[in-house]
Amino acid sequence: MDAADNRMTAEQGYQAMLAFLQREVELTESSDLADLVSEYRLGADGQPVDPAVWHGWLEAVGKVVGGGKAA
Repeated sequence: MDAADNRMTAEQGYQAMLAFLQREVELTESSDLADLVSEYRLGADGQPVDPAVWHGWLEAVGKVVGGGKAA
């Protein structure tokens, strides 16, 4: 990824986060991390299965994009 072209939508960011975590699961074989990734999985519509997870993600994005500190 080119540093000059590093913008993405909240949806793309979420998918990137899932891809990163899935890679970490494969590298570490961490069952705790695998459970977390399982809870954050996407449904057929491309949205997280649990709507509360999506709401939390958007809150975190808002903190970062808005200049606040993410938890």
